[in-house]
Amino acid sequence: MLFIRGSVGAVLVAGLTLWPLAPSVASTGQATSPIVNVWTEPNDGYVFLDAAIDSAHHSVDLSMYELSDSTIEHELVARANSGVDVRVLLNADYEGTEDNAAAYAVLRASKVHVEWAPAGQIFHAKYVVIDGRVAYIGTGNLEMEDYPSTRDFWVEDASAADVNAVVRTFDGDFAHAETTVQAGGLVWSPGSTSALVGLIESARHSVLVENEEMDSSAIESALQAAARRGVSVKVVMTESSSWTSALDTLARLGVHVRVLSSDQIYIHAKVICVDCVGSVGTVFIGSENFSTSSLSYNRELGVITSTPKAVAAVDTAVNADYASGAPVTNPVAPPTNTSGGSGVTITAFESSIGPGDEDSLSVHVTKPGESCDLKVTLPSGYVSESHGLGVADADGAGDITWTWEIGPSTDPGTAHATIACADGSVQRDFQIR
Repeated sequence: MLFIRGSVGAVLVAGLTLWPLAPSVASTGQATSPIVNVWTEPNDGYVFLDAAIDSAHHSVDLSMYELSDSTIEHELVARANSGVDVRVLLNADYEGTEDNAAAYAVLRASKVHVEWAPAGQIFHAKYVVIDGRVAYIGTGNLEMEDYPSTRDFWVEDASAADVNAVVRTFDGDFAHAETTVQAGGLVWSPGSTSALVGLIESARHSVLVENEEMDSSAIESALQAAARRGVSVKVVMTESSSWTSALDTLARLGVHVRVLSSDQIYIHAKVICVDCVGSVGTVFIGSENFSTSSLSYNRELGVITSTPKAVAAVDTAVNADYASGAPVTNPVAPPTNTSGGSGVTITAFESSIGPGDEDSLSVHVTKPGESCDLKVTLPSGYVSESHGLGVADADGAGDITWTWEIGPSTDPGTAHATIACADGSVQRDFQIR
């Protein structure tokens, strides 16, 4: 195992991430970083990034998921031609070699040192480091056609420890070595789930969320738990059938969810604002989508900060998006009686559950001692054989409870629970996340 101590105290460990000894800490208990500037897109535009690249005297390091901005490409070439050491790392996975082919060709034909990111891993991080002294970290790709219609945020981080950590991590990625350097409030993926869940769990009064995706059981559970303990949780996203089930479940469990239509601004931002009132609070801004891939496998970068201007920017924009969205309402649907009248009533049921978790269902029947049979059909169409399902007898009060495990390899989707008794039967759908 190789240990290297950086010039400003960040510890670099091959294949591992370590926290620095004394990061700044917000009232939430989260390590944070000071932010110099913040830009809200599409209002502010990308002139700030043009100016930053043009100002480089010694080096430019850029890591990008999608690059299709001729202005920035030409600026990178111009800096390289003037003697600046320009390094660009472009995502190759998930059609990246197609999406970034034109930019790669332009840069490759110049003095820019351009490399494809390691194969087999999505490099979704979006950041630029200028002269090893300042890092620009964003939620948005550098795609010109998306600039006018997409909600994104960028921040300027000039913390010496943070910038050093980003450069050293970039060095490893550029060399196709598995290295991550942690400092301050930086949030790297792989492995960002605990930091983001921890931020949500720290909320005392409110959580405000914008994200492009909602496909992480850990994040969804944290949002649900916050709502249950009385925190005001607001989520705003662009409407998509891909996230309907997850958003319906959040709405049913007390989260305030609103969605924007396709002709409104597109929510591409990935932000969490905890206990934010005006310019006070703690905010995460980064490239991490709420999905298992993004949090656990991709290369991603974000930052947690309590800097007032960053908090105010996110609080203002996300609340405005929320106000213009349509509420998601999903009242609990009654069970469907499929035969025999109303002699069977579901009294308790988990409507959304993850693979590997324990599920339970309770019913009440009119006849004590009556036998009922519970069958669960999984999203694949397979009838579950988990221990705990099948025939059970009602107790003296007419109640029955089944408890069973959802297999850890169960596919996500809609499952069906069917309870058949002598006095009738009921069916209820539920979601495997």
